[in-house]
Amino acid sequence: MGSTMIAVIGFVSLAILMWVLLKGMTSPVIPFILIPVVTALIAGFSISDINGFVKSGLNSVLSTAAMFMFSITYFNIMNDAGLFEPVIRALTPKGKANVFLILLSALAVTYVGHLDGSGATTWMIVLTAFLPLADRVGIRRPALLCVAASGMTAANLVPWGGPTMRAAAVLEMDVNALFAYILPALAVMVGLSVLTVWMLARAEVKNGAGTMIAENTCTAGDHVEPGRGGFKDWKWIFNMALTVAVLYFLFSGVMSSYLCFMMGVSVALLVNYPNPKEQTKRLKSYAGQSMVMTITLFAVAVFLGVMKEGGFIEAMASVIVRIIPGFLAPHAHWVLALIAVPMMMALGTDAFYYVMLPVIIGVVEPFGISALSVAAVYLITGTFGSSINPSGAAMYVGLGLADVDVGTHIKFSIRYLWPFSIACMAAAILMGIVQF
Repeated sequence: MGSTMIAVIGFVSLAILMWVLLKGMTSPVIPFILIPVVTALIAGFSISDINGFVKSGLNSVLSTAAMFMFSITYFNIMNDAGLFEPVIRALTPKGKANVFLILLSALAVTYVGHLDGSGATTWMIVLTAFLPLADRVGIRRPALLCVAASGMTAANLVPWGGPTMRAAAVLEMDVNALFAYILPALAVMVGLSVLTVWMLARAEVKNGAGTMIAENTCTAGDHVEPGRGGFKDWKWIFNMALTVAVLYFLFSGVMSSYLCFMMGVSVALLVNYPNPKEQTKRLKSYAGQSMVMTITLFAVAVFLGVMKEGGFIEAMASVIVRIIPGFLAPHAHWVLALIAVPMMMALGTDAFYYVMLPVIIGVVEPFGISALSVAAVYLITGTFGSSINPSGAAMYVGLGLADVDVGTHIKFSIRYLWPFSIACMAAAILMGIVQF
């Protein structure tokens, strides 16, 4: 079967998947498994081929799934033990809350948490710290997810981050030099993130947030135990030290992410709940939340394996470039960047930079457009779609913690992220970073 037909089948399958997810017609597990398998069969692949595709996809998310199961258990224990109570009390003096300050604090933590370049780590740190607070003051969970997604736009582009390293590899240039070139645009991204926080804060206040303390409905732990969560509680001091240690090993890379949380869970259970029956009871109470999202991660892996290994993503990227009218060829880099967010959502990070970027460079270079300019425009626009990419495994760590479905997150956040990606591109053109 020709590459064009493969691409058409891929686009139709992706459209069906997005429609099902956005409409919330079924659990995400079902379309992520059934649609790619049917797609591969229609494209002429054998069951043996599909088995290989799925195996490859599963291998790519095994470490993320293990980390998710243990990290969510760890932070559930910490939440029940009252670790975050002092933060909540500090940001809600006398039962009142400054919604803008809370969301701005979440944005700041996003930037710090994303220093290691790991989206999964960032979701865990931000959501476990701010979900209990957001629930108590009536901030909707999709708004908190949107703040984190917005903060990760600029943080994604640090020199050691995946997008910048991928683009530098394509250009065969030093990653630090590429980062220095796009640095002024990152300042714009930070400003847009703060603007996002301001807009969300206004919307949440209009929705009733901050006017009264809402009942704590956070699923990350059923309740804080009486007498826990104070600086005079020795277990609180121990839990804080343990959490700092876990995060240190996580960021330093000395220990694998999943082993960090495996060790953390073991120690946390032993100290906070020394009774074996209580330990089992706690693990059972957290099992439902972690199991649902772990199953979802494995389902996403089926989709990723089939679409990548089956050649659908590469064929789709080639077709996107070929449909550009001839008169727009000199401007193909910024014309396609207008839809960089949905392209990132459709193709994923690897195909976006390793497949799309080289092809577009080849299209516009004869017209005097530098490869550096093309890489810059796709870095500063595509990154806005990374945190709402339905095939991005890390995002499901955040969705699982927040107990928000993927369709709700995408519909809520894309209203801010896509327009701001275009605004950032316009600013980059005005600053001379991107050639027009």
